[in-house]
Amino acid sequence: MADINDTHRVGLAQVLGGAVAFKAGNINDTYRGVIRTDTGDRPAIIKDLAPRELANEVLAAGLGLSAGLPIPPAYLAFASTDRLSTKYGPELEGGRLVFASVDVGQPQVAMLCRERGNVAVLGRLAAWAEAGRLYGFDALVANIDRHAGNLLFSGDQEVWMIDDGHCFTGPEWGHSDLMPPDIRVTNRLTEWLTPVLADRQRQLAAHRAAELAGDVGLDFAALATANYLAELLDDGDFMAVVTFLQGRQPHTAGLAAEALGMLA
Repeated sequence: MADINDTHRVGLAQVLGGAVAFKAGNINDTYRGVIRTDTGDRPAIIKDLAPRELANEVLAAGLGLSAGLPIPPAYLAFASTDRLSTKYGPELEGGRLVFASVDVGQPQVAMLCRERGNVAVLGRLAAWAEAGRLYGFDALVANIDRHAGNLLFSGDQEVWMIDDGHCFTGPEWGHSDLMPPDIRVTNRLTEWLTPVLADRQRQLAAHRAAELAGDVGLDFAALATANYLAELLDDGDFMAVVTFLQGRQPHTAGLAAEALGMLA
């Protein structure tokens, strides 16, 4: 895994005026707008999330970016009340914190499937070289909601992983939900991606998932701190999720293999 640096962690940003709400299968209040970052203004998808789900998004993005996964650049952003009316995120003087990720301009896999048919789209996605690392990542972070709307796909080779608010067993996890660390959770990839993978693709994906599990040798407490989790969670919750990741890492390859149907 890469060292923690500004390229491989969640940044800070401000939401500019003019964001517009939209619906594309999303449950949360979501907007298209522009954020101001330390490298300039960027088009972004902005999500107004309750604190626990916001923390999930931030930590998952930081972990994925550090692992070199295709996750759009992500930001913990401040939305002042005069620029965007929000109601769920942690409240600061004059506004609230929201999650923002750069708008990469690609459609959801689910949308492509509706337009072009499952066979054509999922057949191409099955050939994606990073599919195994996706399985490994979702196993590590206990993502319970990787449906076909939570991947963006150009229809060729460009794939982006989005919407990780339902990691760590869900958006409202408590300490008991994170025990034991190897707890089995629903992996929705088994519903729609695993069935279209050929045997050789599953074998390769299991190998790549194991590689990812071996790559994440970073200090999870340091990673969480670098991605502002200490500001978003209290001490007890911070240590609970760090301990969960530390304990789950050795089981990641096996959990991913199960989702790939390799241990049935």
